[in-house]
Amino acid sequence: MKPADLLKAHEAAGKRYIAALTELTEAYVELGAYDRALDNTHVRELVGQITGPVNMRSFFGIPDSVPWPLRHPLFWPEAGSNWQDAIKERGDALIADVTA
Repeated sequence: MKPADLLKAHEAAGKRYIAALTELTEAYVELGAYDRALDNTHVRELVGQITGPVNMRSFFGIPDSVPWPLRHPLFWPEAGSNWQDAIKERGDALIADVTA
């Protein structure tokens, strides 16, 4: 492998990492929002009428942003959006949309 090939491969791996971490962030927030909505007392009652009692479980501790071990100095150096706020905002919107 030539040095130029190594640099090109490194750049490609970094782009893949950005895409993967973007998808992880979006999926984490979406799942956390649905967990939040399903844990809401009113929503739990409505869902329970269909499924029976709901025992909602979610992530153990939600980080406020991309955890430090996942940040990369070139390809993801910043914390990104606040995951806790995004989960709350999306979860609250889901809760508001639930009707009997």
